[in-house]
Amino acid sequence: MEREKSLWYICREAAWSASQSMEDPLVQQQAAEGAILRAKAAFVAYPLDVLKTQVQSGHPRYNRLTRLPCLVKDYKLKIFRGYPGVGANSFLMGALMFGGYRFFDNFWALYQVPDYWRPAVAGGSIGALCGLAATPLEQVKTIMALQETWLKERKITKRIYGSVLQGAWKAPLSLKFYAATPLVIRTALFDSQLFFYNSRLREWLHSGACPENLQFLVSTLGFMLAGLVGATVNYPFDRVKGHMMGRAFQASIGEKPKESTYGAFASVVRRHGWAGLFHGLPTRSVLHAVVWCVVGAGRELCERGGLRERAKEKSAALGRSRTLSA
Repeated sequence: MEREKSLWYICREAAWSASQSMEDPLVQQQAAEGAILRAKAAFVAYPLDVLKTQVQSGHPRYNRLTRLPCLVKDYKLKIFRGYPGVGANSFLMGALMFGGYRFFDNFWALYQVPDYWRPAVAGGSIGALCGLAATPLEQVKTIMALQETWLKERKITKRIYGSVLQGAWKAPLSLKFYAATPLVIRTALFDSQLFFYNSRLREWLHSGACPENLQFLVSTLGFMLAGLVGATVNYPFDRVKGHMMGRAFQASIGEKPKESTYGAFASVVRRHGWAGLFHGLPTRSVLHAVVWCVVGAGRELCERGGLRERAKEKSAALGRSRTLSA
């Protein structure tokens, strides 16, 4: 009972601290920037995202990174048909990740997790939550990316979902969360590494070890590298997630047998060997390089922009008013 009270107390304190932080205009500005930049980066890299889905699903034509021009030529503007779901997902996850990270950072601080490792623990915690929340739209996006090919190959006679909104509304829960487990693990691992590497990079930049005229380049490339490393380490779970999501619709209507996460791992290894768990990694690596380069560069530009300066002034004014009221 005492343990339950302790956990409730810590959750309440962490939530209060996070809400106080989110009242800060600078924090609000950073959260909005993060959400918008994630959505823009997802748009720039979306053709690569569609190709990655095709590669992981085992399509014979779109089976490697060099087939991107062929995919774009075949799909034309239809390639962006599923972007609204990805864009909305990226925007919401960017906002949720920022506010949620504040909560978990405070939560684990109250549990006395060392400052050095806390970004990794807090990042993994909010990553798992974001992964679960993102699963339905990610599943609908996967179906919409594949259905154009299924139509060309006459595997289906009409589109399964005409829009992301229709898919999110009509798809049964069993389909929406079919591949939730590998996606949750993948996102938790990725965000844990991303927040940890980013915190170490920021610490190094603020130490003055990097010349000021190189900070923009180092910060952007460092953020991109952090994304690349994270995408490589967690790729087996992304591969299994892609495998499961690519067959989720057929499994939901009985055309293919349902698989668990373990069964999907075993199936990929049985058919392609252990190296099969990394099939499609070059495509995802380039995808994440583009996404996190856009996010990193955008973040640095915002850091130097007038909006951020005005937000800092409002933040300082809020801090002074809180000090006076205390």
